[in-house]
Amino acid sequence: MEHRPLTRGADTLAKLPIPGNPDHHFVFDHAKWLLYAATAYTWLEDNDRAEEHALETIQMHTRPDGTSNAPMRVADAHIDLGIIDARRGDLDAAVHQGLTAFDIERKSLIDLVNRAGDLDRVLRQSYRHEAVAEEFHERFITARRALSTRRPEFLD
Repeated sequence: MEHRPLTRGADTLAKLPIPGNPDHHFVFDHAKWLLYAATAYTWLEDNDRAEEHALETIQMHTRPDGTSNAPMRVADAHIDLGIIDARRGDLDAAVHQGLTAFDIERKSLIDLVNRAGDLDRVLRQSYRHEAVAEEFHERFITARRALSTRRPEFLD
């Protein structure tokens, strides 16, 4: 599997100075790279690397009290883990990861619904007739409907 572009990106990023304000939307730091790499590896079906990066993203952004300092990143990492679990045949874990992503309080629902659609497709392809997969599908459909009823200015 070809991963040289991701490796080159990590190497280049490591040579840059640490950003003064890593929370700025247009700053790209190591934490953001981890998240994007997790998703890229998920799309490439390199489950082991995707899992490693997703777990590191969650660990990096989870405070000691269990809350997150980057809920959107953590939710996306849970979606990646759900897809990986589904591919590995662990439906319960996959749905748990997906529902965990939905339960994380975040500012925007758009990105989550887009990523949750990836997990929903995997679950519908492999587990269409399983009740627990249907539970996730219903949660996904409910979130998607909620987006369609909101006014555009609230869809950050």
